[in-house]
This record gives sequence, structure tokens and C-alpha cells, in this order.
Amino acid sequence: MIRIFYITVLLCFRLFASDETEYYISFEYWLNEDLKVFSVDNVIVLEIEDDEISVTSNNWLGEILLNEAIKYENQSLLEKNIFNKTLLEKTIYEEDSWIEGYTLLDDKKIKLRYLFSIEEDGSRLYRMDIKELNKDGDDNKINNVILDNDIIMVWTNLDKEIKKISLRYNGVSYVLKFNEK
Repeated sequence: MIRIFYITVLLCFRLFASDETEYYISFEYWLNEDLKVFSVDNVIVLEIEDDEISVTSNNWLGEILLNEAIKYENQSLLEKNIFNKTLLEKTIYEEDSWIEGYTLLDDKKIKLRYLFSIEEDGSRLYRMDIKELNKDGDDNKINNVILDNDIIMVWTNLDKEIKKISLRYNGVSYVLKFNEK
């Protein structure tokens, strides 16, 4: 009887608990590779909750950059979704070769690769390349930014656990740093 009570309590907690993850994205403007003009932390908030993903502004600069909040519901954020791999699992499993079977939002099929660049000061730097497999002209703003980026850089520790991601889009860098625990 006590076992049934524990199982019931566990199931109830699972039903009422939501898996919510929140990330803050910083804004950086670089004149060239060596000269950063300015940087503003926590400009945009990226939230992943169950099957929803949303991007909202966190301050006045975020409002200028976004124009409006972006929200997508009923997304399959399962194992082969790129948001699951990079933001939730935070690990690079395979490098220097194309990996197929991944998806973006709206189940858009892609392939990706992590090209190792350099190792220094206890960090590994990768360039992340993403190619869409079916060009279908969808109108998903988050997918469009990821697919039309100038470059995506990924920093990991020596165990290939992701610590920072930088996406350059239209000449501006957006940086997501993972909190160290």
C-alpha cells in the first residue's frame, strides 16, 4: 500500500512539474576579430518549457533587436532536436564529420558538424556548421536565424561539455553562456 502511495505522489509531481529552462543571451558588436566595440549582457531571454520555445526581450536593446516576442508551441524537442543536444544535454559527441538525423523547430531536417579549431586554456573551440536537408521556404524566424547565420562558434571544456555558444547574424554576435555550477 505504501508503495502505491509513493508511486502516486511521484506521478503527481511529474505531472505538475514542468521542465523549464531559461537562458540569457548577450549582444556583442565587433569591428573586426580583435576589436570589440561594445557588449550588453542579458539582452534576450530564450525559454524552453516542455514543448514550447520562446524568445523575448529582457531590456530596451532586446526590444529594438526583436521588435516582437517569438513563441513556438507544440515543438518536438526530443533527442535529435538541436536545441535538446546543445542547450539541454550540452555535450558534443562527434566532431569533424557531418551528422544527419537532427531537426530544428517544426521538425525541419538538418545535418550538422562540429569542426574542431583550437584547444587553449582548458577550453576547446569548434565551428558549428548546419545545413538544411529540405529547402521548403518555411517562415520560422528562429530556424531562419540559425540557418542564415554568418558563423556559429561553440566553446567546451576538455570533456566536450558546452560552456558558451556565439552566433553571428548580420554582422552582430549573440552570445549564450552557460552558468558554471
